[in-house]
Amino acid sequence: MTTALPADLLRALETAGYFPQTAAQSLARSLRGAEPVAFLVRPETTFDGPEVRRHLTVLVLTAAHLHITHLDDDPADALNPSQVVSTTERIRLQRITATGLSQVFDTDGKHSPAREAEITLGVTWDGTRRVDVERAVCEDPNCQLDHGYTGTTSPSDLALRVSALADGAGAVEEALAFHDVLLDAVDAATA
Repeated sequence: MTTALPADLLRALETAGYFPQTAAQSLARSLRGAEPVAFLVRPETTFDGPEVRRHLTVLVLTAAHLHITHLDDDPADALNPSQVVSTTERIRLQRITATGLSQVFDTDGKHSPAREAEITLGVTWDGTRRVDVERAVCEDPNCQLDHGYTGTTSPSDLALRVSALADGAGAVEEALAFHDVLLDAVDAATA
């Protein structure tokens, strides 16, 4: 399947620099000819001991769906060559149950600027849940009994952090603009 992606999306994938052809191919397959309304491309590099791991998240909004593509490194081992793994989710806008925006502002203790230092964009469609489990305890410090476990579950579909310090102020503005378009699209789809 060959679907032409918009030139500005292809440029953003090239700028991210992490297997842009693979990302474009995965997105084209997911989009199936649908026109992107908005997109957000977020590269992330992490360090795990001596290893460098790269990750790319691409959000593409169409009139009917939110497409989420993740690309990850899969390092070589004794049996397999180094690989890049692409995973794409295609969520109907009507399935999105909640969006969230966490905004962080730097402050000198008295004032904070009008621009965010970082944001976290959250989207929930009840596809996955995070479970936090811990050992249950009682108030008696001398208690030797096993009280089992306690825990909480919470939606954990997508949380995407963007920092002006790490990614640039423009990246925060792009993420906020995408968030605004997403809110309008979800509201229109569920009206």
